[in-house]
Amino acid sequence: MRSKLRKCPECGGYTLKEDCPICRRKTFDPIPAKFSPEDPYGIYRRRLRYKEYYGDKNGCN
Repeated sequence: MRSKLRKCPECGGYTLKEDCPICRRKTFDPIPAKFSPEDPYGIYRRRLRYKEYYGDKNGCN
Protein backbone atom coordinates (compact mmCIF):
# COMPACT_ATOMS: atom_id res chain seq x y z
CA MET A 1 0.00 0.00 0.00
CA ARG A 2 1.31 3.41 -0.95
CA SER A 3 1.70 6.06 1.70
CA LYS A 4 -0.34 9.23 1.59
CA LEU A 5 2.54 11.11 3.17
CA ARG A 6 4.08 13.70 0.86
CA LYS A 7 7.29 15.76 1.04
CA CYS A 8 7.98 19.37 0.10
CA PRO A 9 11.09 19.85 -2.07
CA GLU A 10 11.57 23.45 -0.90
CA CYS A 11 11.40 23.29 2.91
CA GLY A 12 11.76 19.51 3.38
CA GLY A 13 8.58 19.26 5.45
CA TYR A 14 6.10 16.40 5.32
CA THR A 15 2.36 16.76 4.85
CA LEU A 16 -0.70 14.88 3.63
CA LYS A 17 -1.70 17.69 1.25
CA GLU A 18 -0.82 18.26 -2.42
CA ASP A 19 0.59 21.72 -1.59
CA CYS A 20 2.94 22.50 1.30
CA PRO A 21 1.09 24.48 4.02
CA ILE A 22 4.31 26.35 4.89
CA CYS A 23 5.76 27.47 1.54
CA ARG A 24 2.85 26.64 -0.85
CA ARG A 25 4.99 24.53 -3.22
CA LYS A 26 3.79 21.28 -4.82
CA THR A 27 4.69 18.19 -2.79
CA PHE A 28 5.81 14.80 -4.09
CA ASP A 29 5.68 11.15 -3.03
CA PRO A 30 9.03 10.48 -1.27
CA ILE A 31 8.84 6.69 -1.62
CA PRO A 32 11.13 5.25 -4.33
CA ALA A 33 9.88 2.87 -6.99
CA LYS A 34 9.61 -0.81 -6.09
CA PHE A 35 12.76 -2.85 -6.81
CA SER A 36 12.55 -5.48 -9.52
CA PRO A 37 15.40 -7.87 -10.49
CA GLU A 38 14.05 -7.85 -14.07
CA ASP A 39 14.53 -4.07 -14.26
CA PRO A 40 13.15 -3.25 -17.74
CA TYR A 41 14.50 0.33 -17.76
CA GLY A 42 17.88 -0.30 -16.11
CA ILE A 43 19.82 -0.08 -19.38
CA TYR A 44 18.45 3.42 -20.04
CA ARG A 45 19.13 4.61 -16.48
CA ARG A 46 22.72 3.31 -16.59
CA ARG A 47 23.25 4.90 -20.01
CA LEU A 48 22.03 8.27 -18.70
CA ARG A 49 24.27 8.08 -15.62
CA TYR A 50 27.23 7.19 -17.84
CA LYS A 51 26.58 10.20 -20.07
CA GLU A 52 26.19 12.50 -17.05
CA TYR A 53 29.47 11.29 -15.58
CA TYR A 54 31.64 10.94 -18.69
CA GLY A 55 29.79 13.06 -21.22
CA ASP A 56 29.02 12.06 -24.80
CA LYS A 57 32.68 11.92 -25.87
CA ASN A 58 33.47 8.44 -24.50
CA GLY A 59 31.40 6.38 -26.91
CA CYS A 60 28.21 5.64 -25.01
CA ASN A 61 25.49 4.91 -27.57
